[in-house]
Amino acid sequence: MFCGECGTKNQKDSRFCENCGTKLVEETKSKSKSTSHSKKPNNDSLKEKLKKMPKSKKIWYGIVAIMVVGLLGFYGVMSNRLSPKNIAKEYFLAVSYGDLNKAYQYLNIETNEFTNMEMFLTISNRELDDDDKMKFSNYKIGKVEKSKDGFTANVSIHYLLEGEDEPEIVQLTLVKQKSKKFLFFDDWRISNKMAIMDTKKDYKIKVLKGSKVILEGIEVDKKYIDKNSSDEIYDIYKMPTMFTEKYQMKIVLPMGIEIEDTLNVASYSSYTFHLDEDNLPETLKKQILDRAKSGLQVLYDGAREQKSFDEIKDAFNFKDADLHDLKETYESLAKSLSNSGLNAIEFTEVTLSSLDTTKDGYKAYIRAKYQYTVSYTSGEEIKTHDSSSSDSMIIYYSYIDNAFQIVNASSLNTYFSKYN
Repeated sequence: MFCGECGTKNQKDSRFCENCGTKLVEETKSKSKSTSHSKKPNNDSLKEKLKKMPKSKKIWYGIVAIMVVGLLGFYGVMSNRLSPKNIAKEYFLAVSYGDLNKAYQYLNIETNEFTNMEMFLTISNRELDDDDKMKFSNYKIGKVEKSKDGFTANVSIHYLLEGEDEPEIVQLTLVKQKSKKFLFFDDWRISNKMAIMDTKKDYKIKVLKGSKVILEGIEVDKKYIDKNSSDEIYDIYKMPTMFTEKYQMKIVLPMGIEIEDTLNVASYSSYTFHLDEDNLPETLKKQILDRAKSGLQVLYDGAREQKSFDEIKDAFNFKDADLHDLKETYESLAKSLSNSGLNAIEFTEVTLSSLDTTKDGYKAYIRAKYQYTVSYTSGEEIKTHDSSSSDSMIIYYSYIDNAFQIVNASSLNTYFSKYN
């Protein structure tokens, strides 16, 4: 180690110069400081630093910059595309041009097998025609007015139809969903009240117990049966959501009879199936009326002649038949006619007024026309009187072996006038 004062070479670990006594440590620090201050300042510009940066690092920074710019651009585009104003515009145009696939995507619908896009298209294509499409020459989207809570937004659309001079206005209400689109963006949907098709929740369909319900070719799952509302006669299906439009419906009754009907959800809050003269197949209606006409004839002829029930029951018997109620009805009728003077009766026509379901079978309300002859005493002379009349009666049936079988009757007429 050399001395900074006299230049004498000293031992490496010496603290003072052997020649002049100068403190070597002090000198070393001073020299060190001097050396430190003597370094050339770093005045490289940013451009020069970039030139000196490794190529791989430059590429990485470039990728990051592009991604940031891209994300900012994507955010701006999507914010505009998913805004209430643009959603209202796209829905308006989709409906106007009859683009039902696109229109469905903007609806605020609780989706199930009866309110999905396929069902929407099926019903729309049947219910809507070309006259429902708007043909306009111009349109303008108004300002967005959001509610104070921010959950809804109203958008007015002014449009001018072709050939018209005065513009029309439609106001669409949009509802903000709980969920987000692409994690960051509000999901706005057209309110059902303003949609091309509204929906109804908890719609009830009441059918005979054990029946199958088929809507637009899809069988309604038994999971929709509301057990709390159903009873021993009817099953009540509680549908979560339905379009307020007309569904083509088929009901397959427990006995295998298929009834076709139209389910108009918009008309009523629920639907109750009635097996009546309007939806009953003609073959079955004829069977019910033929059985009623022949059965009434047997009952009245037997009662008029005061026969026992055993003498006439073969006309009503069938496998495992329970004719206890019919026997009581017949015996009551025979007793009532014992002094009626009824000599003859012929049922000429029977029509069906309505048909109801009971826990044991079916109850038919019928109107029966008949001709009759009654005898009576006038002084010492016995006279007869011919007349015709009609009465409402009730016939009870069981459906056994693909046929309606009479098991009882009521409201049977027992008075036959000798004056009219």
